Amino acid sequence: MGEKRTSHRVGCFTKCFLYHDGATYGCILENLSFSGALIKMGRPLPDRLRQGDRCSLVLCGDPVISPGEYNSTIARLNFPRVGLHFQEREGEA
Repeated sequence: MGEKRTSHRVGCFTKCFLYHDGATYGCILENLSFSGALIKMGRPLPDRLRQGDRCSLVLCGDPVISPGEYNSTIARLNFPRVGLHFQEREGEA
């Protein structure tokens, strides 16, 4: 089966934060593309994380100075990695 991705991925390896259901998880951003991101969780995946859940990602080690949050959907879970698909922002095509 061939590669399904249409966006080029860029390796990052920087700190980030995942917000899900009122909880904050410190993570490492492994790679980033126009359509999503692959993050590595710093601790075991909580049972409440499920494929298809909505969450948000802050692409910075300090959420106070972050340029913004990226609304996402959990596309896949493969401990310790989580694949995220970015949602379109309102007004964007």
